[in-house]
Amino acid sequence: MICISRYKALIFLILIFFPILLGAKKNTPSSPVKVQADEMRYFGTERKSTFHGNVVAVSDNYTLTADDVTVFLDKTNEISKIKCVGNVNFRSEDIISISKRADLDQKKKIAVITGNVKVWQGENYLEGEKVFIYYEEERIVVDKGTDKRVTIIFKPTDEGKK
Repeated sequence: MICISRYKALIFLILIFFPILLGAKKNTPSSPVKVQADEMRYFGTERKSTFHGNVVAVSDNYTLTADDVTVFLDKTNEISKIKCVGNVNFRSEDIISISKRADLDQKKKIAVITGNVKVWQGENYLEGEKVFIYYEEERIVVDKGTDKRVTIIFKPTDEGKK
């Protein structure tokens, strides 16, 4: 039987999955974000930057890698959307995730992580084909895909044994 507090812990695990990219202030890096790629292009009229080939974004509290990353800006030059494609890996102090794609919408506060999604926090684990994270609603939906089922593994704690 899964304790309700463990379920809430998983929700918070996923809610902090991409907070820096969605503008959560408590996880905003205090140092500059360094982005490296094989190629970078900026399209002023479209308000977007594309990074191609071995993209690595590093901050003081996370590292994001992907084959390609596209960053869309709004009229005030704030990030509105980020699309990461191919071998998407996110690592922070206590979270590791891998997927094939991640689409992040700053305005709607929604993240859609797709393609054999795997997320670890310590010994806790989540796996699915597509993960929808609705930040403002504190809601998560995990789709299984066609060939498998959603998998969640919780490591019991002393608190959960009471």
